[in-house]
Amino acid sequence: MISSDKLTTMSAAEFGRLFLHYKPRFTTIARRYVRSETVAEDVVSDSFMTFWDAIVSDKICLNKEDYPPYILTIIRNKCLDWLRAESRHTRIEHQLYELRQQLIETDIRSLEAFDPKELFCSEVALITQQTLSEMPELTRNVFIAKRFKDMSYKEIASLYTISERKVEFELDKAMKQMRISLKDYLPFLLILLYCKIES
Repeated sequence: MISSDKLTTMSAAEFGRLFLHYKPRFTTIARRYVRSETVAEDVVSDSFMTFWDAIVSDKICLNKEDYPPYILTIIRNKCLDWLRAESRHTRIEHQLYELRQQLIETDIRSLEAFDPKELFCSEVALITQQTLSEMPELTRNVFIAKRFKDMSYKEIASLYTISERKVEFELDKAMKQMRISLKDYLPFLLILLYCKIES
């Protein structure tokens, strides 16, 4: 039986010749499956090293004619591992793409349905309703009668049995309170004319 040291020495020289002889054709085979020259070369080099480690550690005992098929089997397995990993990666990427696509489509539908005027009106309406609820009853009623029912000073005065001057006073007071509450919306205050505010 050949000693381990002598086997390693002999195998090293043989390994070098084997590597130089088969590397190009094995790389061509691997490239057919991994579709990348760099990856194919890495797979083949790693496979030869796996084979070499098995020889050195006496994990395998082969005839010389069995070396190429054995190395090719390793290459096949490494190509399979690489392809399976790529398949998982591609599947995850596809799932992420579909998720991103769903989010984009949801955003598109949301923006298509989005009406800035409607949103603005709802914000103004909410603030207006809150401000109205904080006003004295007469002030609130006068404001609603004038701004949302388009009643005249005379009609409002008659309705609440007050003078037209009192109507003007209450309306000024209500408008002052509204201007404070809607200070951020003052440039667009005219939009109130289009908002339906519940009293």
